Amino acid sequence: MSPKTRLDAAVRVREVDEDRARMTLAEAQRLALATAAAVREAAQRALADERRSGTAADWTLIEFAHIRALQDARRAEIERRAAEEKLGVSRARFVGARTRAEALRRVLEARRSEMRVAESLTEHKEMDEVATLLRCRR
Repeated sequence: MSPKTRLDAAVRVREVDEDRARMTLAEAQRLALATAAAVREAAQRALADERRSGTAADWTLIEFAHIRALQDARRAEIERRAAEEKLGVSRARFVGARTRAEALRRVLEARRSEMRVAESLTEHKEMDEVATLLRCRR
């Protein structure tokens, strides 16, 4: 069992921050994947040639649909870029949170190690005193 220190609460807070940053990063990754898929779908729709023989009204309607598909493709590309930016920011925040948490964990482990060494030295000193008292008793 590890000895309790005042740093335990701080480590828990840092770990919660790290978990939140990890969740935000995961959400940003999902969003980036979804927007990339949306870009691919919009590009496929924009590249599709729906023209066939028909009236001028049909051609006009098909041309408007094609223009709309091109606009959707541009909009999807803009959303993809925004999602990529958000992913970069989320990744940087996660790395920062992880670094801070890891640094505090190392400090906590060092403190616990020092406490164990001090406890061990105290125990050895007590045992030496007991041994001295037993020896003097004889």
